Amino acid sequence: MSPPDYSDASRSISRASSVYFENSSSSSSARNPLSQSSCASGFLQHISPGTTESRSPYTPSVASYGAISSLAPTSRPSTRPSTASGRRSRAASASSILGFSDSQSVVCAVSEARGVTPSVGVAFVNVSHGEVVLSQICDNQSYVRTIHKIQMACPSRIIFMASSCPPARPSTLYSLIDDLIPEAHIEAFDRSAWSETAGLECISTMAFVNDIEPIKVALSGKFYATSSLAAIMKYVEGHFNVRFSPHSLRVRYEPSEDTMMIDISAIQSLEIMQNSRTAKSKDCLFGLLNHTATPMGSRMLRSNMLQPPTREDSFISPRYDALAELTTNEEMFHEIRKSLKLFHDAEKLLTKLIILPATTDVGFVEEQISQVLMVKSFLESVSGLHKALQPAQSTLLSKVRDLCSPEITTPVLGRIRRTIEADVTYMKSPLDLRNQRTFAVKSGINGMLDVSRQTYKELTEEVHQHVDELNETCSVAAKLKFDNGRKYWLRIKAADIDEANMPTVLINLVRKKNDIECQTLGLVKLNLRLSDTYNEVIIRSDQVIQDLMAELRREAPHLFRVCESVALVDMISSFAQLATTRDYVRPEITGTLALKAARHPILDKARNQYRRSATGELTHPQALSASFIPNDYYSTSQYCFHAVTGCNMSGKSTYIRAAALLQIMAQIGCFVPAEYASFPIIHNIFARVSLDDNIEANLSTFSVEMREMAFILRNVDNKSMAIIDELGRGTSTRDGLAIAIAMAEALIQSQASVWFATHFVELAKVLSDRPGVLNLHLAATTSTTDEGIPHITMLYKAALGSIGEESYGINLARGMGLPPSFIAKAEEIANDLRVKRKANQQTSVSRKLVSRRQLILDLYEALRQARDSGSEEALPGYLRRLQMEFIQHMEELDKM
Repeated sequence: MSPPDYSDASRSISRASSVYFENSSSSSSARNPLSQSSCASGFLQHISPGTTESRSPYTPSVASYGAISSLAPTSRPSTRPSTASGRRSRAASASSILGFSDSQSVVCAVSEARGVTPSVGVAFVNVSHGEVVLSQICDNQSYVRTIHKIQMACPSRIIFMASSCPPARPSTLYSLIDDLIPEAHIEAFDRSAWSETAGLECISTMAFVNDIEPIKVALSGKFYATSSLAAIMKYVEGHFNVRFSPHSLRVRYEPSEDTMMIDISAIQSLEIMQNSRTAKSKDCLFGLLNHTATPMGSRMLRSNMLQPPTREDSFISPRYDALAELTTNEEMFHEIRKSLKLFHDAEKLLTKLIILPATTDVGFVEEQISQVLMVKSFLESVSGLHKALQPAQSTLLSKVRDLCSPEITTPVLGRIRRTIEADVTYMKSPLDLRNQRTFAVKSGINGMLDVSRQTYKELTEEVHQHVDELNETCSVAAKLKFDNGRKYWLRIKAADIDEANMPTVLINLVRKKNDIECQTLGLVKLNLRLSDTYNEVIIRSDQVIQDLMAELRREAPHLFRVCESVALVDMISSFAQLATTRDYVRPEITGTLALKAARHPILDKARNQYRRSATGELTHPQALSASFIPNDYYSTSQYCFHAVTGCNMSGKSTYIRAAALLQIMAQIGCFVPAEYASFPIIHNIFARVSLDDNIEANLSTFSVEMREMAFILRNVDNKSMAIIDELGRGTSTRDGLAIAIAMAEALIQSQASVWFATHFVELAKVLSDRPGVLNLHLAATTSTTDEGIPHITMLYKAALGSIGEESYGINLARGMGLPPSFIAKAEEIANDLRVKRKANQQTSVSRKLVSRRQLILDLYEALRQARDSGSEEALPGYLRRLQMEFIQHMEELDKM
């Protein structure tokens, strides 16, 4: 019995073909409802999971971090210990690789237990978004999981206990972080700040009231995470002079097993967050998926892509259900997208609200008035989203609708409207914003405030009257303008005035292109009087605004949950935008990776755009998908190692990278470009695809390759996926082939899902007898032109078996116009090597024995999958076909 028919994956998965691919549009088994989280923010914890770390028992050395150690430098603080050689430069910073374009301030505290199996507690405070994340990691001696988690957060500062930092003997973790995360400023902090009691007190005073007990339960027995919280809160308050309002801070505990780990090397080489050639290009996975309408949704999408969830019932299946509903209910989808366009970045706004001011001045009061107006605008927009979600039936969308219900938002909005004028909204232009701040508070609340505003109004009228008089007296057409620096000023067309006889009343003249900008002495005086009056209005508004701000801080838990709900809907609607325009399908979560007619998501998008621009019109998505050759994928425990061969430019790299990108899309809850898709839950993705050297680290291409492979081999397990491209090409052919075969053997033993592209045809032949190996090749055809020149046609289609003996490289060289004598000599050498290989091949008896063993293994796997398929109707027919095929293949072997 041969390996599964790769062109028809229905014979290769755990059901009969009538159950899998012919009914691929049917929904998967019943999904469990969305469970409540045991930590902060209830069910919304499921939408922004924390980092998971590799759970392999292997322990890599310091040198095995691969590209994780190739990060770009920033200027290091002078407090760092200096070295004679200086710090190495890096090609790219972690924040740029991970796509953190928006500015954020993240501070991290690290506490470690020095033992045989060290435990590490980490606490992150995102001062920009008002969020605290805690984790305690049971790590290995090289701290792979801890370093990965810190890298994903991109902190600007990291604090350690003083006993772990120079001038004392630095701990191993300190040394690794100092070397591998160079853009972070590391500081020593006093040992007394690391207190479990103080950490629990911080939770009791800072966390949302309803989340205090769940968080304490989650942190039970986790001393190092709790003490890190105490240290980081004391550090933020002391060094940044930042205090948060009581019971207003989002605090959550992230277990280390709920998300996938993707190391930075894989993120960069697979182009997950940014294009490898052009950083600003949208030709990357994030650029493909990011159709979000709010900054909150974009941040949630980025967080999920860097750390895809691994819990199907709580994370993935509810998102599939919500996405399926949005793709089928077009009217609800359009209403949701329309309502999302009205939202500001409410997370940053609410964070400013909950930070207690150290000092207050006119500028601070101005900002608070603007914040209240933005909260008002945000809450008014929530009602539109709630209305758009009325038809929702899925668990996730229904929960979001409940969190956005008027019962939650109306009381807060009503309190604002009792203080703020109903028709006042947040404006962006300087003059409109100034006027809105002036007249934001309702009349009648403060009598002196009303008097000051009347004075402001009268002075504004005087300004306009002064300009009218100026235009009439000087016979000019001056236009009144305003900015925050000059306040009111005038603009006059240069063509409308004689510059030689400029009116003496005009001062501060500035020529800008065809305009003259100026002021008058009377206008300057009015500006001064207006500024004094405006400041008086703002100061008198302060007491009213402060009372309102105190009430808004008490509602911060509800408002933050509404923000998270908006971000979640935004992300799901972004997936819906893509799925409906690109003809994507809903995946199933099983134990098998089985894809039929799958397409590389980024290249599929790029080719569709090219075809649209070339024709000037957008055709049907199914017609567009024809521009990219789809392929099938199949991976189970029996066929977990895929040796992919093929000639140059045949699409090997594209083929194997697509497997990882589609896996990430499926685990974040997005549909995928395929006719049918089934995915397992993967906990780690590794990639070794780059052929670059590292001059800064004095490492050749082969050295970088071996270092990254050491990291992969020590951390890969049966819940991992590894993408390996052209391993061993950086050294001699013999050594490269030997190393590639040895590493391939280790990857096979790990039972990870491995996609191994290589030009070493010998590797595919040597491994063909190993259990778990499936040989594939990207097909191509060779023809001869009328002039006798070979022409290679790439089919870009994966087929069973390794590449044949055709001299693709020599034919390609001949087609490029190399001298005939060179081609003749190359063919002579290739034929000689081919004859020597044939002489060393196995005898026919040994080949028959190996083939029989493989047939029996195939039969076992097929029977096991048939048992687990759950399709009793299709099972008898499938077993009869299986029996006939087995007998037929055994007879063919006997005739050999």
